[in-house]
Amino acid sequence: MRKSLVRKNLAIGLVITTVITTLSVIMADDGSRMEELKMSLMVGLLVTGTVTGGTWLLQRKRSAP
Repeated sequence: MRKSLVRKNLAIGLVITTVITTLSVIMADDGSRMEELKMSLMVGLLVTGTVTGGTWLLQRKRSAP
């Protein structure tokens, strides 16, 4: 169960990151599309990594004898 929960969080986070990045780039009207892309990817991947890592650590703690 531990691996499936971590994989699920990772998949959800990557989908959310992709959607937010796409919307940010589409909505950038002032020519800063690359800056928006970099910032959205950086923030999205940081949040995804934090949530996935936190879930992994919690599951690891709970399953330790």
